Amino acid sequence: MPITPEHKEILLSQSESKTLPQWIEFFGSQYTKNQIYSFCYHNGKRIKKISKEEKSQIQSQNSRKWHINQDYFKTWSPNMAYMLGFWYADGCIYGGKMFDITVHAKDKYILKRFAKELEYEAPIIDYVDRQAARINFCCKVIYDDLIKLGGSEQKSLTLNFPTTIIPEEYLSDFIRGYFDGDGCVCLIKNNRINTSFCCGSKKFLDELLRILKEKAGVEGGSYDTSSKTIRFGKKDSLKLYSFMYKNNPELFLLRKKVKFQKFFN
Repeated sequence: MPITPEHKEILLSQSESKTLPQWIEFFGSQYTKNQIYSFCYHNGKRIKKISKEEKSQIQSQNSRKWHINQDYFKTWSPNMAYMLGFWYADGCIYGGKMFDITVHAKDKYILKRFAKELEYEAPIIDYVDRQAARINFCCKVIYDDLIKLGGSEQKSLTLNFPTTIIPEEYLSDFIRGYFDGDGCVCLIKNNRINTSFCCGSKKFLDELLRILKEKAGVEGGSYDTSSKTIRFGKKDSLKLYSFMYKNNPELFLLRKKVKFQKFFN
């Protein structure tokens, strides 16, 4: 339908007060973006430019078939910190807008929890031959937020621990998430237990160890160069268990928590 005289007057007097998508919404989607743009252009009127952040959100929404809460990583919570830690360990971003987390098929249930957190409506991808499950989607906003939170593409060898980014109250959640993605707890004969964290970046592990000594009270932590791992014995494993699972968290890999409980309870 043609632009009404009343709406023309509004555009002529206020064109620079809104962006093109905002004008479309303002007029209840009665007119196409070409109609509004052409009218303003031919009458020498400018429309407010879209900011980089708004442009990113629009591109992200238009490139996805399924709904997702693209602002999820903007607000700290125990579950968000856990997911961020898990992504640091087992996730990746690529192509300037893609997000990915892949886990063993037996841990598919944790991806279902992630999907619920993200309000992600697409099905989780199963790779039967590889015994793996995967969440993979396009979202420029989440990609950019993960960059702000210390992430990067091809991060495995260059990762830094986000000490100055994570609020102290969520450190245990982030570390539990990282542990569930790239940590291990082993029950050994003769009443022994071993807990470890793995990372291709030694500087990440060095900072993680410093924080665990300060916040969890661990005393040991030996670095294994061949496996790029820091390991803890029985006494420190108990402290790690108490630190990572304090406050009765909602998100964790059950199989790892059960091993701790089997040994210490």
